[in-house]
Amino acid sequence: MRILFLSSDSPLAPHSSNPKARPAVRRLFTLAAFLIVAPATVPGQNPQFQPRSEGYLFLGVGSGTGQPSMEHVGGGGEVLLFRGLGVGGELGAMGRPGDEVGLYSLDLSYHFFRARGKSKLVPFIEGGYTGAFGNRGSPYPNILNFGGGVHYWVFKHVGLRLEFRDYVALPAFFAGTGQYWGFRVGLALR
Repeated sequence: MRILFLSSDSPLAPHSSNPKARPAVRRLFTLAAFLIVAPATVPGQNPQFQPRSEGYLFLGVGSGTGQPSMEHVGGGGEVLLFRGLGVGGELGAMGRPGDEVGLYSLDLSYHFFRARGKSKLVPFIEGGYTGAFGNRGSPYPNILNFGGGVHYWVFKHVGLRLEFRDYVALPAFFAGTGQYWGFRVGLALR
């Protein structure tokens, strides 16, 4: 056990004769009291506001302008922030086996019946930025994506995700190329 002895001229001594010490101790105690009492006086957040996170794995098939069918596999997640509005990201691969390209996406989404709470069927829309990387690169490294779908929550924390997604590389899109669309089926967890 360690005992700390304070001399009478120490600024922390309880009955210090040092006149400069008393205001410092008072400020210290005032600050401590404020930090203890202030959180109790601030109103809390809305109890219905509950940010939630969701994760999902998916498998998709689709086609593109001038391209045969392609597979798309990956996973992602999102955080629902306020009344159905969410932000999320994905990581996956698209193409034919041995000739695939990696994709990452950063998206905004809106889940329509999320604000109401108890619905098992939750439609959503989303869109954002997609970047390409990997095996052979991509002629379109910067891509916009948009789409929509539905979550069907079979159980409280496990659901089915059905989605349509369209990827568009703007400069190539206006030239008649650079678009891929696909349908995706996935397992969603929350």
